[in-house]
Amino acid sequence: MDQPLVERRADPRFRQPAIAGTQAILRPGYAVSLIDLSAGGALIEGPRPLRPGTHVHLQLLTSSRKLGLGARVLRCAVASLDQGVQYRGALKFDHRCTELWEEGTLDGYSLPAEASSASSATDRPGTRHGE
Repeated sequence: MDQPLVERRADPRFRQPAIAGTQAILRPGYAVSLIDLSAGGALIEGPRPLRPGTHVHLQLLTSSRKLGLGARVLRCAVASLDQGVQYRGALKFDHRCTELWEEGTLDGYSLPAEASSASSATDRPGTRHGE
């Protein structure tokens, strides 16, 4: 149990406040909250469970662009029971969404400092989003 944690994420993440203004809709049409977002996937939270292995369509709306992304559900778990059941699910995009990271920004927010040493140009095999 005293082993150091190994970073297995393939891409740096945008978190709050960078994604605060980004609306996310999971088709067929219910809003979800973005927990974090990367070129390879997203961690979302919403009122419905997601079945791992299923294909979904995530629509992202920022102040400057609208994107529709196909994704596969990697995992889902109950996140909260405070105000009704909320589920948190990890999505892996079918195709890396590199246009969000062309200049290392999302609507004016820069990638976190630790991202400068992380490789976002390649998709390393064996990595899982959200770990």
